[in-house]
Amino acid sequence: MKGPQGTLFGRNTTGGAILFVPKRPTNDLDGFFNFRIGEYERRDVEFAVGGVIVPDKVMLRFAGQFLNREGFTKNLFNDSRTDAEDTKSFRVSLLLTPSERFENYTLFEYTSIEEAGSGASIGGFTATNPVFSASTPTQPPLLPQLTAALAAQQARGPRIIDVDFPLSNGFKSRGVLNSTTLDMTDDISLKNIFSYRWYQMETNYDIDGTDLPILNVSNPFQGNWITQRTEEIQLRGNFDIVDVVAGYYDERNKSPAGSVGFDTVQYVQLPPIPGLLPAGYLGPIRAFVISGGSLNTSKAFYGEANLRPLDGLTLTAGIRRTKDFRSTSTEGTKILIPGIPFPLPAGAPSANEATFNATTWNLAALYEFTPDLNAYATVRRGYKSGGFNSTALNPADQFFRPETVTDYEIGIKSKWGSGDWAIRANLDFFYDDYKDIQRFVNLNTIPASTVTRNAAAGNIKGVDVDLAVAAGSIFSIDLKYTYLDAEYDEYIDPGLGDLSNSRFPNSPKHQLNVTPRVSIPTSDEIGKISIQSNIYYQSLIAFDPVNRPNGNPVAALSVPGATAPGYTRIDLRADWHDIMDTSLSAAIFVKNITDKTYIVGGNNQLPTQFGTVAYLYGEPQMFGVEFRFDF
Repeated sequence: MKGPQGTLFGRNTTGGAILFVPKRPTNDLDGFFNFRIGEYERRDVEFAVGGVIVPDKVMLRFAGQFLNREGFTKNLFNDSRTDAEDTKSFRVSLLLTPSERFENYTLFEYTSIEEAGSGASIGGFTATNPVFSASTPTQPPLLPQLTAALAAQQARGPRIIDVDFPLSNGFKSRGVLNSTTLDMTDDISLKNIFSYRWYQMETNYDIDGTDLPILNVSNPFQGNWITQRTEEIQLRGNFDIVDVVAGYYDERNKSPAGSVGFDTVQYVQLPPIPGLLPAGYLGPIRAFVISGGSLNTSKAFYGEANLRPLDGLTLTAGIRRTKDFRSTSTEGTKILIPGIPFPLPAGAPSANEATFNATTWNLAALYEFTPDLNAYATVRRGYKSGGFNSTALNPADQFFRPETVTDYEIGIKSKWGSGDWAIRANLDFFYDDYKDIQRFVNLNTIPASTVTRNAAAGNIKGVDVDLAVAAGSIFSIDLKYTYLDAEYDEYIDPGLGDLSNSRFPNSPKHQLNVTPRVSIPTSDEIGKISIQSNIYYQSLIAFDPVNRPNGNPVAALSVPGATAPGYTRIDLRADWHDIMDTSLSAAIFVKNITDKTYIVGGNNQLPTQFGTVAYLYGEPQMFGVEFRFDF
């Protein structure tokens, strides 16, 4: 669902929401087994089986997924592979329907991800950075080593890197969700949704993308689990000309005290420290933060109604009142310097808490001219919670405000044709007005630090096009195009000046997805054979908020590493369903068939004392085959 979803889904859905809905158990015994093999030692297994325990009363379903692939990037430093895939997931769902008016649905889930991390590689550095060193302002201390590392990386290409830090990406989660529905009458129902999750995360990455100890960051697994509990109750009514829903939502997130918030190794030049470093220090240090724990809660009341006063006309009005509480603390930032046996304080302990209140709403009108043609207009408000930069060294950066957006849209949805010939054409125009936009900024501090700051205001104008054509039973094509015109109305950064001319990060101006599909005429005894391609194009994208010159010399340093060029990626897949009139299917696929090399992200430290930029690249060409059995 595109656009702000602040009425029924709440905060932090300013850009839209994606819903993943597992298949529920039924009275029928059914399931599938899917096996996939391919290049880079891909070995994937997915399966599900479900059915009835007590007819119409008790139903159970079990599903699992194992995704394994060797990394497509080789690290010369320890002969390892990065950009790998190693995921295990299980899900058990139980559906109880003791009567026609009562239903209880429970879902248990477990997920484990233990991967080798992302292999970003050095893409450039600056030799004229005034913040590298006070004594040699135009030359970084590791200039010869950086020059050699960049030359070696360019000679190898992006699929072979040489980084000195152990890379990893980990996630562990287990949880339960329960949904209970009572139909009080034929028109009124009461629903309660409860969930509880325990999870841990780990990320270790080499920011500079070299074998030098310039900037490495670790967010390790902790002994204690982060917990999340949600409770939501809904009252729904479906009447002749109006449908209504009202509800209350309550969420609680808690992280443990005593865990390491982040741990870095970074190459710095320190001034003399009386009694400890009379001549100063040049080299790597370790900086870390011990968390004092955090508690975040969110409570909201909401309601929405769909009124049908005339045939074909639906009017929607919704409102949500949210109260978010944020509390976090740290024991302060500390650094370890070689030769000094104890950590030195670099940032004072902090304890912060705040409450944020927001009213979000939705007004919409939809008119159906015919069953196959309608037009709509909507205006709605979205909200993203404020918070704290608990590791900020400057007290002025400890707090950031909520972000809000007001979205205006008009559009049409249509379907034309008959029989095997059909056209679906949807067109949507939108204008989003943002206030207090939250942006992530790297700072020139020792030790290194990053903060979220508020840009004053901005807007996004654009159009969504969704076109699908079925030309008979043999050929069909889907086309989806999005145009974004994003600009700041005002963006003044206290250290970098006026950034109002910068591009919005992660907002390409053009996105195009074309999916042609050919179905080969065959008899039922042979099965159904089809060939499909997916062609995706994306224009230039910025992944750093400081991406255009503004007259500030430090901001100008950021520009060369702040954007990635556009690219086109083509995937191809051939499917054979119901082989020889059986429940067996097979497929062969090629991802990135042209083996396009394209950047999907970056760590831009050019305007900081580290002066490097490292790029992360998308998947190379990959072949594979897939077999599926349904029952």
